Amino acid sequence: MIIILGFLTVCIVLLFLYGYFENYHLKTERYELKSEKLKKPLTLVFLTDLHANEHGRDNYQLFDRICKIEPDIICITGDMVVKNNNHTERVLAFMEKLGEKYPVYYSPGNHEIRLEQYDEYKKNLKDRGIFYLENQSVTLSEYNVNITGLDLPEFWYHKVWDKRVLTAEALEEFIPFDKEESVFHLLLAHNPEYFPAYGQWGADLTLCGHIHGGIAILPFLGGVLSPSLRLFPKYDQGLKKENGRYLLISRGLGLHHIKFRFFNRPELSVINLSCQVEKK
Repeated sequence: MIIILGFLTVCIVLLFLYGYFENYHLKTERYELKSEKLKKPLTLVFLTDLHANEHGRDNYQLFDRICKIEPDIICITGDMVVKNNNHTERVLAFMEKLGEKYPVYYSPGNHEIRLEQYDEYKKNLKDRGIFYLENQSVTLSEYNVNITGLDLPEFWYHKVWDKRVLTAEALEEFIPFDKEESVFHLLLAHNPEYFPAYGQWGADLTLCGHIHGGIAILPFLGGVLSPSLRLFPKYDQGLKKENGRYLLISRGLGLHHIKFRFFNRPELSVINLSCQVEKK
């Protein structure tokens, strides 16, 4: 019995050591999407949920990977910082390097809106050339792409027992839709839980984070636990399609409260959008 208990203890310790060090094994995931709406191909890098962590000192490994990809733009869906403001200067330094080299479009997550120095943080980003989108849109005419950044109030970040239902009509109160169907609409929205509303609102592709891949990813079951404490969330990670609309949920670049990842490596997302008709 003592030998069995000792063996189990060693296995548990090794499992948690694996889960901790998995945080530092960044994986580049590539996605291909086609749309006849685009005027020309667009390569974008998608970042989310860094939580002020590092991949290499001062995030040099992450920055180096991005540079090798040579994206046209960078899109960010929030939680790059932590709400207690720890190491925010590290994030700002990384944002400055990105902004010097690429157009960066950034929408907030729940940690940004909870920052005590939120206004100062936003100003620092904008001073570094970052397009910080709070329920705002920009149009990339060269590509025929409209990018909208969704800024949901804290009410919409909740635990599983506090039921929230976001409709497309309610979403339009935050971000009125321009109804131009010939334009490719890219929505940056931190929380993927409301994907049905995002699609009905008119987003051709929605980029989200927030779920951290579900902490652990199990075969056939997917991500185990969301930040709202929902078991096996429907929208956990990867590319989804519903009613002709796409959702990409990144596993994120870092973690906050639970510092373990099991079979769930941090993700640097690369999306290649091509101007072709999708095969049905």
